[in-house]
Amino acid sequence: MEDESGLDTLKQIKKEIRRDCTSLRNRLQSVFYDSKFIANEVLPMFPNYPLVPNERCGLWYCNPGKYEQTCYFKSTDGHTNQWDFSTRRLNFHILSKMAEAGGIIIVDSTRRGKKMPDALSKTIPIWCAVLNNLMLDYKGKEDSIPSLFCPPGTVSKLEFDGIHSKVPDLVEKLKKLNIISGEELYNMFQGKVLRPFWVYPGSPLLDTSRDIFTGEVLGNVWQSEQNSIPVILCTASYQCQDGEDKHHGFTYVQGAADDHELWANGLNPEIFWKNIEFLGDPDKSEFELEDFVQRIGRTEKLTAQSNKQSDRESSSSFIKVDEITKNLYLGTVAEGIALTENIEKELKSKYSLCIICSQSVTAKADCNCERIKVYPINNNSKKSSRDLRVALIEISGLIKQHITDQLPILICCNTGKDISIGIMLTALCQHYDLQWHLEEQETVNKTIVKKHLARIITKLSGININPSRSTLKNVNAFLL
Repeated sequence: MEDESGLDTLKQIKKEIRRDCTSLRNRLQSVFYDSKFIANEVLPMFPNYPLVPNERCGLWYCNPGKYEQTCYFKSTDGHTNQWDFSTRRLNFHILSKMAEAGGIIIVDSTRRGKKMPDALSKTIPIWCAVLNNLMLDYKGKEDSIPSLFCPPGTVSKLEFDGIHSKVPDLVEKLKKLNIISGEELYNMFQGKVLRPFWVYPGSPLLDTSRDIFTGEVLGNVWQSEQNSIPVILCTASYQCQDGEDKHHGFTYVQGAADDHELWANGLNPEIFWKNIEFLGDPDKSEFELEDFVQRIGRTEKLTAQSNKQSDRESSSSFIKVDEITKNLYLGTVAEGIALTENIEKELKSKYSLCIICSQSVTAKADCNCERIKVYPINNNSKKSSRDLRVALIEISGLIKQHITDQLPILICCNTGKDISIGIMLTALCQHYDLQWHLEEQETVNKTIVKKHLARIITKLSGININPSRSTLKNVNAFLL
């Protein structure tokens, strides 16, 4: 019994030490430390390439003033024997910027034990290989031209061969969507292949940018090969034993920003960078930081309430509206707004039907308008996605009534990327052919759903559309 008690005590001590090491202060200092690697070493080395953080972890390490777009490549698509090319996360919105600049920098991080995340070592290289093969197939190029590139010190020869053998199937998977052709890619990239390069703290690729004697950053600009489009895959955090290091006046946490819902207490990358002067101050104590974060949370709520008041008389509460077809518009609605009489009047003048999915948007108590419908469904929630399946019964009926009206239909949620996309997919699958000609459809299958989603992603070039797996699952369940 004494041995068991001693073991429990030891476990508790280790747990307390671990909690202290990964405190808010240590995490924020670690993120700020890694962000300086991006700003001081990576960006000066590749000054002409756009910076694109990989959601969600990569957002923390990049100053919002330095990037215009984000991407979303999941590590799960690169896990061993699960290699995949996601048709839900095509990330084609970054292609035009890559072509225009002649390259791109994608930033991510990973927790202890790894030099780089699977998203950078395998998922994106697979993505590049699929697009490369599509181009090479179009030009009838020989198989001897390399199309797949993986970091040899991270991906074994056995795994590389396994990925290489699966690429042709993934190319066929993309071809079936009929959303982009080898000819389009070839012309876009002027026949150059996408070539991943890996950058991380201590990376040999950065050696030329440092003085060999002093270690000082020289500011040299990297010279790329002429026949490729460099895809710079940057891991922000350095690899350290057990994922922790005590060399910087704080306990460094490798990949500190990962799973921020578990430690950030409501803090997000946008708020972090907005308050970087305070949150990045190494002299601030754990108590000061926690108190500051709590106060920020209260301030953000008050600001949201203030915005709710100021937006009451205008449909500018609908932050962004994009035309998908002449009859269907996609919108993003601000959190917490109230649909007043003036807003309702303005919406009715512009749209034949307005579908709003949000738990924070409220209509007037006496509102009985058949043309403006509010459904208390939130984004990124499995329950809400299931609620969507039930709501689609009514929503699809309303869309059918108004799809041929003179005014378009507006479909919106708080992000414009999840629930509203699910409803838009339903409308497209039921009322449009694959060329988006208005025509009632008698049959729908998963391939048709994927093709419409891919077309939405292409249509909204520059926006990272990412409906949740649960949303798509429930849309499929409703349609099929």
